Amino acid sequence: MAKAPIEGQVKTRLMGTLSPAEAAELYANFLRDTFFLMEVLRDERETVSLILCYSPEGEEESFENIEREGSLMLLQRGEDLGERLVNCLTDLFDFGFESLVVIGGDTPTLPVEILDEAFDQLAGEADVVLGPSEDEGYYLIGMRRLHAELFRDIPWSSAGVLAATRRQASIAGLKLIEMPLWYDVDTPEELDRLGSELRDDKTLARHTAKYLQELAKIS
Repeated sequence: MAKAPIEGQVKTRLMGTLSPAEAAELYANFLRDTFFLMEVLRDERETVSLILCYSPEGEEESFENIEREGSLMLLQRGEDLGERLVNCLTDLFDFGFESLVVIGGDTPTLPVEILDEAFDQLAGEADVVLGPSEDEGYYLIGMRRLHAELFRDIPWSSAGVLAATRRQASIAGLKLIEMPLWYDVDTPEELDRLGSELRDDKTLARHTAKYLQELAKIS
């Protein structure tokens, strides 16, 4: 799930620390690293397909400079994140996929092992896999069939997303497996944390690392 990297419309909480143009380019590099992560996963699991569920409509060209070899594009539809997730999942299950794992573009250092494990859990007994994030939301959700109730009555863009999703899964009697805790990069503090992580490990998020070096955010 990704927004087009348009100046002034992405990573708005970083503006002030970054200019609108810098925030948009940073997000574009997050996407480049996310797609690279998916390519690594696809090399390990040959049956995995990569789908870019994007918004807004008419901005397909905004993704042309982001390498995403072999990926399909699917327009997000809906008034809020819950509706957009339900519509994307519905479309993809209708296409015939046996299981789906959804991530966003805000976790450029996410280990591929987490994605691999999510698919393993869905091949086992899990009805739903969830990747909890430190801001009390989630960075990943996966399922073997659509469970639309997981996206109803959720206080999107708040610290209540994770708890509400867990509650809905419990009410529905679903077997929920959680992945390791991770963090999104939305705030200046999280950007500083990302910079420290990339400074300590030169193998991570090479596109993002290179751009932060250009901005003199890491050395």
